[in-house]
Amino acid sequence: MGRRYWLLLSAFLASSFGTWIYRLALPLLVYELTGSALGTGLVYVVEYLPYLALGMFGGVLADRLDRRRVLVLGDLVSGAITIVLAVMVSAGVSRTWPIYAVAFLLACVDPLYQPAFRSIVPSLVDVDRLPQANARIHMGEHAVNMIGPVAGGALVVSFGYEVAVYADAGTFLASALLIWFIRTAPAVAAARGRSVLADMREGLRFLLRGDRVVLTTALTSLACNFGVWLLLAGLVYYLSSYHGFTPGEIGVVYTFQGAGAVLGAVLGSRLIRWYPPGRVISWAVFAGGLAMLLMIVARGPVLIGLAWLGQFAAAGTSIVATATVRQLLVPNELLGRVLGTARMIAFLSIPLAAFATGVFESFVRDAYALMAFAGASWIAIAAAVAWSPLRRVRLEALQDANAARSEPPGESPPPDPR
Repeated sequence: MGRRYWLLLSAFLASSFGTWIYRLALPLLVYELTGSALGTGLVYVVEYLPYLALGMFGGVLADRLDRRRVLVLGDLVSGAITIVLAVMVSAGVSRTWPIYAVAFLLACVDPLYQPAFRSIVPSLVDVDRLPQANARIHMGEHAVNMIGPVAGGALVVSFGYEVAVYADAGTFLASALLIWFIRTAPAVAAARGRSVLADMREGLRFLLRGDRVVLTTALTSLACNFGVWLLLAGLVYYLSSYHGFTPGEIGVVYTFQGAGAVLGAVLGSRLIRWYPPGRVISWAVFAGGLAMLLMIVARGPVLIGLAWLGQFAAAGTSIVATATVRQLLVPNELLGRVLGTARMIAFLSIPLAAFATGVFESFVRDAYALMAFAGASWIAIAAAVAWSPLRRVRLEALQDANAARSEPPGESPPPDPR
């Protein structure tokens, strides 16, 4: 993979470790202050709303600027905002609105950061290594999930929320330092000299009028996110209120999620080489729907965790296949904008699902009905994917087209001596 890729992956693992601590600590803090399913669900609404406003702009930054510098600055800003949150916790904040405000500011960094991160990967590895590169990123992110939630639960129980949030800030600073040592090519010169709006339109035009495969992956992710976030947004509340789990037991459930994602990354990188990507995504979404239906009857941290393991394994398989298809289909000069816009579309449903979960739980209090709906929706999505434009895609053809597109004008590969 090369030194540059491993530096990027190490940085990503460092920040992911802190992020999983944050994702556990913040909902627990809000639940402790409010005891409300709606209040806990609003954390996720606040976290994902910035994608609607900044997703496309983040793509423009990724295509106009040095992607490495965008990543370093994003980590530094995230670290500073997280320190502000830690100071608020130290001061004994008793209201939720300051927590939501800081969470919103922190969430604004991610849609500016992720397009640069996802776009820089193809420039660091050979085209035939992209499935493995994406798999290791997804695997590493969620392998950390097996440690982060347990560590986060232990930090919260042993030292309180303040230490957990300070630890998160430290991981962002470590990530910035590692990424600083990566050397990459400068931004494409053609991306400069135009208005931001013109750049956004160009990326959106490719997504809507170009190859419909990328748009199909975005719409599939949009639908899948709505289903799974009906459960994820209320997971801390469900485990705390329905089952009385301690923070440590909740961490165990999240650890199973991480193990499932690691398994899914391994499966995704291998299956996409053996079978067409569309078929892999369809199978994975179907399996994820079955796993969510199993959550209805699961009881106890281990059985609930095993159901989530299956769901995250299925989701991880689909994510690796989807990321590889997008990176191979989109030209490098448009990659940030198209990936940023596709990610924005995919995340449109998350705030809606999180809000719907909070309202439904507050008035109906029937998490099992949400599980049934989510599982059935994923099974329906799997059937739709099987008949979508994704069924035409072949990995070898994408790799050949990408390699040809990357060759300098006037050059051709040497003849095969065989």
